[in-house]
Amino acid sequence: MQPEIEILMATYNGAEYIEQQIESIQQQSVPNWKLSISDDCSSDATLGILQRMANHDTRINIVSQGVKYGSPQANFTFLMSQASGQYVFLADQDDIWHTNKLELFMQRMHNAEARYGKNAPILAFSDLVVVDANNHVIAPSFLRFIGRNPHRTQLNELLAQNLVTGCASAMNTALLNVIQSWDPENANRMIMHDWCYALIAATLGHVVYVDEATVNYRQHGDNAMGAHSYSALKTFMSLVIHRNSIRRQRVTHMNHMLDQATYIRDALSDLQQTRNLIILDQYCALPQMTKRQRTHTLFAYEFWPNKFMDRIVQLATIRAL
Repeated sequence: MQPEIEILMATYNGAEYIEQQIESIQQQSVPNWKLSISDDCSSDATLGILQRMANHDTRINIVSQGVKYGSPQANFTFLMSQASGQYVFLADQDDIWHTNKLELFMQRMHNAEARYGKNAPILAFSDLVVVDANNHVIAPSFLRFIGRNPHRTQLNELLAQNLVTGCASAMNTALLNVIQSWDPENANRMIMHDWCYALIAATLGHVVYVDEATVNYRQHGDNAMGAHSYSALKTFMSLVIHRNSIRRQRVTHMNHMLDQATYIRDALSDLQQTRNLIILDQYCALPQMTKRQRTHTLFAYEFWPNKFMDRIVQLATIRAL
């Protein structure tokens, strides 16, 4: 019988930590799953480790090798196009899952589907423990570490600031079907695949929080994305000292955020208007507005990040578009 849980893992030169990551999946309290792995032409021992582990565990499947995707995002986009599980989880190659991760997520997902219906696209996410290369704890809560509030899951809030880390997220079939219906050729417009999936879920369905850390999120020199602690003082001093360069960086990033949102809005153009689609329309229209209109829209729709200093930066950035 086909397992209802499918775990997707994109790998590239992950030999140092990948065995520990897969072993943590094998130790899950929920044993009925399949792991689908796509390797991006690793030049180290990654593929050999994967083949050895797959030979000893039929739940592990190497679905792609020898194809150069060029980035984790492109590799995950391929994996998403091939996924068939009722519930799909994303896994990095260098973390450690807590043994009850799948159990906690499935409980939260089933509760959400009981409340909203199985046809509602749902994305669930959890907190993470930040650890160093040797699995020593840096911070017990990743979300607190970076200054995020995990309950800010409405569309207007997620447009302003991402909450979701792919390796601590899962989606149901309804959300998977939406993602698979989109043209993968435009996937490069996503800033991060996990953020984009969260925005789709928030627009069409729901984003729900698993109120417990379920992953040890390893920080090391080869991380594509990492955890950076939030400091209001550091943010303020950077604004004072590097005002012009930070403004340019923020405007560039804001334009990427707007393009990501427009990518989602374009894909949903055939749908009847809902409150969330109106919110998305207003956000995407910010560059066409006057400064006064942009400021009014920012306050009216509350396109705010979590922290006060970040809100000041957001206001200045939107006015500078």
